[in-house]
Amino acid sequence: VTVMRVEPRDVPVTAEYVAQVQSSRQVSIQARVNGFLERRVYTEGAIVKAGETLFLMDQKPFKAQLDQAMAALARQQAAFEVARQNLDRVKPLVAANALSQKDLDDATGQFQSTAAAVEQAKATVEQAKLNLSYTVITSPVMGITGAAEQADGTYLGPANSHLTTVAVISPVYVNFSISENEWLELRDQIAKKL
Repeated sequence: VTVMRVEPRDVPVTAEYVAQVQSSRQVSIQARVNGFLERRVYTEGAIVKAGETLFLMDQKPFKAQLDQAMAALARQQAAFEVARQNLDRVKPLVAANALSQKDLDDATGQFQSTAAAVEQAKATVEQAKLNLSYTVITSPVMGITGAAEQADGTYLGPANSHLTTVAVISPVYVNFSISENEWLELRDQIAKKL
C-alpha cells in the first residue's frame, strides 16, 4: 500500500485556450504612381526586412520624364546666364546715362524671371526623380508579406493601386475568448495578489 501525506499548498493555476495570433499592424503596400507593374520580386508569405524591394514598375516612361526635366533645366539655366550677362552689361551703361532706366528695369525683370524659371525647372527635376524612385516599391517595415493583389503587366492606377500587405510580426497580439465566470475569477485572483 502506498501512503501519501495530504497537505495544503499553493499550486499554479493553468488554463488552455484556443487562440489566434494577429499582427499588431497591417501595412498596406500601394503604388504611388500610375504605370505598368513589371514584376513581383518577393515570395508571398515570406518575411521581408524594412527597405526590401517587393515590386518593380516599368521605369522607362519615368526615366524619359526625368530626361525631359533635366533638358528643360539646362535650357532655363542657359537663359538665366544670358539674362545675368545682359544685366551686368546694362548696369554700367545706365550709370553712364547711355541707356534709359527702362532698359535697366527690363534687364532686371528678365533676370528675375529666368531665375524663377530655373527654380521651377529644378522642382520639376526633383519631382521626376521622386516619381522614378516610386517605381521601386519597398516594404516600410519588417514583417510577413501577403498575397500579391495585382498580376505582372497590370496597369496600376488609382482604382487598383493596392499591391499587398505586410503584417508586422513584432509585437503580435494573441486573441482568445474566456467565459465571464473565468474572467471574474481571474480578476479576483489578481486583485488578491495586489
